[in-house]
Amino acid sequence: NMLQKGHELNSQLYISERLQGLTTSYIIPSDKDIRSHTSVQANIQKEHITTYDSQLLSLELARTSSFGNQKQGTAYVKVQQEDFTIGVQDSISRYVLPGVRFSDNHYDNLIRPSRGFRYALDLRGTDEVLGSTTQLLQLLVEASHILPLPWRLSLSTSAKTAVTFFSDPISELPPSLRFFAGGDQSVRGYAYQSLGPRDVFGNVVGGKNLLTGCVELQRALLEDWAVSTFYNAGNAFDNFSDLTLFQAAGVGLHYFTPVGALNLSVARQIGVDDPRVRVHFTVGFEF
Repeated sequence: NMLQKGHELNSQLYISERLQGLTTSYIIPSDKDIRSHTSVQANIQKEHITTYDSQLLSLELARTSSFGNQKQGTAYVKVQQEDFTIGVQDSISRYVLPGVRFSDNHYDNLIRPSRGFRYALDLRGTDEVLGSTTQLLQLLVEASHILPLPWRLSLSTSAKTAVTFFSDPISELPPSLRFFAGGDQSVRGYAYQSLGPRDVFGNVVGGKNLLTGCVELQRALLEDWAVSTFYNAGNAFDNFSDLTLFQAAGVGLHYFTPVGALNLSVARQIGVDDPRVRVHFTVGFEF
């Protein structure tokens, strides 16, 4: 079938050892401007990692509006079903999640920014009266900043935090609504989703809250290369009184292409009895 003029139908297939899935979205542009639109997105995915197994089906209806050149807001409703296993728990959850997102982006370039900042907020919640497994209210906030320095240096800082407000046990939540730390875009030096509260058997089961941060000093080399040194810290947790930050530091090598950066990092754990070294590879600029 022919799509109407300006409408977009996009599909994305992702296949890896730990994550397989398909996301399809249909976008209806607004007459307001190019950054405003209505969208419908369907997602099916299966995730198998050391921490948990998850099979997720979701459908999201969203309305996005721009506020000037940088600001963008979205109101959405997401319906999802998730079959999951965490530790010794095997369960099924269903959620109807209304929410709002807002972002403000002031980077000078999205491929290779040299200065600027960005912040984003996501507030989502639900209740059993909507057909959800539990009541839930979550606030996710992330921010990042790049400061140019002399001698072709730049200082990048970023932080992400999430807070869950609800009275039901954490065991009722599926992996997609719990928080974990560790991995390429979290606390480098640790495996993906490997940090968080544990059950009585020592299995990582995720937490209600999240706090991670990064400081990175980068030095440009030639035209398309850069080296960096960085420090990461963070963890997932249930109560702020129990928060313990896992830390790591390391060095990175970056090659910039017209479609984004290729980033190779080597991170060593800090403050543990048997510190390990882990290699991370990412593609693109990490906000």
